[in-house]
Amino acid sequence: MVDIMPGAEPFAFEGNDVGVLVVHGFTGSTQSMRYLGEGLHRKFGFTVVGPRLPGHGTSPDDMETTGYLDWLGEAERALHDLVQRKRKVFVTGLSMGGTLTLNLAARFPSEVSAIAPIAAAAGLASEALSDALAINPAPKRLPGIGSDIKAPGVVELAYKETPVACLREVTVLISMTRGMLSRIVCPSLVIHSREDHVVPPRNAMDIVEMIRADDIRLLWLNNSYHVATLDNDKALILDRVGAFFREMATA
Repeated sequence: MVDIMPGAEPFAFEGNDVGVLVVHGFTGSTQSMRYLGEGLHRKFGFTVVGPRLPGHGTSPDDMETTGYLDWLGEAERALHDLVQRKRKVFVTGLSMGGTLTLNLAARFPSEVSAIAPIAAAAGLASEALSDALAINPAPKRLPGIGSDIKAPGVVELAYKETPVACLREVTVLISMTRGMLSRIVCPSLVIHSREDHVVPPRNAMDIVEMIRADDIRLLWLNNSYHVATLDNDKALILDRVGAFFREMATA
């Protein structure tokens, strides 16, 4: 049994008959989604579930034993559990969590009623990631990518090191999900910071252009970096995602 870092525990808040799955990002933890998750429950009354993805919130050594099928599998289990209990289910996620959000919407269109991917990776990699994957021989670890946050003094609970083996895994997930984007038909609110140092903002435009939903909305953030759910625009994200899901709950 691995030890979970304080603040990285999974969370769940029981509310009304609408469920919201919130998914954290690569090498990060549920800490990055707790403000949004708590707010969606407290302010809008939703039932909210925030799973801890395998290998996350523990240690880089533990993460190194996991891959994209483990991360995707945990998100799937949480989705199916909510679907069995709730009238409608929505999904939102940050970074790789946004990629998982897109993946679930593409593969389970009858279960996911609306999505709000935040800073989602959808195919266009940063120069840093591209360079890291080209290093030969590859190192075992690279510096961590967490805490790309504009707000002073705010720190993301994320690994200080990134397992290179897991970088390869996440690129497979991103590539696979990009190939599925045209299968997404549910209402979608795409959110991205204009200044994101981890996932290029162009990813947001690719998502908007490639999905086939009739209701597609795009929200640009002007005062945050990549970890927007902990940054200066976190209250704006909560209000817009909550209002969007509330509208979709009555549609």
